[in-house]
Amino acid sequence: SKISIQKKVVRKMDTTEKVPSTRERQAQQRREKIIQASMQLFWEKCVEDTSMEEVAKCSGVGVATVYRYFSTKIELVIETAEFYWQKVAEKYLTELEQTDTGYVQLQKIMNVLERIFQEEKAFLKFLQEFDVFVKKYQISEERLTDYESGILRLKPYVTDALEKGLADESLFFTCSIDEMYFSLTHTLLAVMQKLAVGGEILSSDQAVEGNRQFRIVTELLLGGIKG
Repeated sequence: SKISIQKKVVRKMDTTEKVPSTRERQAQQRREKIIQASMQLFWEKCVEDTSMEEVAKCSGVGVATVYRYFSTKIELVIETAEFYWQKVAEKYLTELEQTDTGYVQLQKIMNVLERIFQEEKAFLKFLQEFDVFVKKYQISEERLTDYESGILRLKPYVTDALEKGLADESLFFTCSIDEMYFSLTHTLLAVMQKLAVGGEILSSDQAVEGNRQFRIVTELLLGGIKG
């Protein structure tokens, strides 16, 4: 019928509109190339000491092109942080399953965080420098909304484990789910950053190997709330 034909045409138009053009794909690839270059430089140097000119040179584009996509260095740093969190989340969080007891689920989350600590030193260094950068340039909470969303991608996995653990009695704690979530994750992230970035500054820092220290901390945290 005429109506069904019109619907097919509309659906076809909608599908066509969602497919990015060659120019849009190239622009996205160029944008990601700039972000990848900034990630590399932030690891080799630091966030504060990396210039837009260096990012342009490392990514193989002109400085004007970098500024076309990122009007300021602050914008570049924020988008790099968002991209970095997404990259790490996609690599590790897909491994988590929500089919065990609450305690076992939480234990698996701790194991994933330990892998991040072992394999993503550059990421942890960047996070520490990003916090300092945000404070220095007084970046507002509104500008960090997408960045915060990336961080909170871990939250459903942890809160599910905590809720399930209370229900199946494999975990026990008297504070709220949110209080436990933020206390656990902030403690572990602080330990990860300390050990990854400043864990070998003094000779005494090397008395206990970093991976061993992290495992001890996770065992203490898990043991403290085990049912």
